[in-house]
Amino acid sequence: MKRFLFVLALVLVAPSCASAQTPFYQDKTIRIIAGFGAGSTDDAWSRMIARYLAKYIPGNPNMIVQNMPGAGAMIAANYVYKVAKPDGLTLGGIRSGLYFDQLVGRKEVQFDWTKFTWLGSPTLVEQLVYIRANSPYK
Repeated sequence: MKRFLFVLALVLVAPSCASAQTPFYQDKTIRIIAGFGAGSTDDAWSRMIARYLAKYIPGNPNMIVQNMPGAGAMIAANYVYKVAKPDGLTLGGIRSGLYFDQLVGRKEVQFDWTKFTWLGSPTLVEQLVYIRANSPYK
């Protein structure tokens, strides 16, 4: 009987003590750093994604797009990697081909491509790379 009363007390008291956790993104703003000029096709993709992405994130955060064009989106990639806080509130709209710049050792690259998490692409682009057999890259 004591066990039954104890379990009954837990069932009746536990829900009143537990508070609902608010979603992390509620009342916050997510920035998409678009590495493209305003009005470009790539900028339009970033803005379309921003318009609909918030509907699928718990808490329905505000979304803004900040253009940071230059160097084929490398300026934006460097910013997301080195300056933006890693708090989940900054996304980068950059080109997937930037990893080649890191592979060939361009001095302008300040990011580590392997540290980025790829969320997706608005389009499917086939890329093919040819490398000479006698090059230092394999």
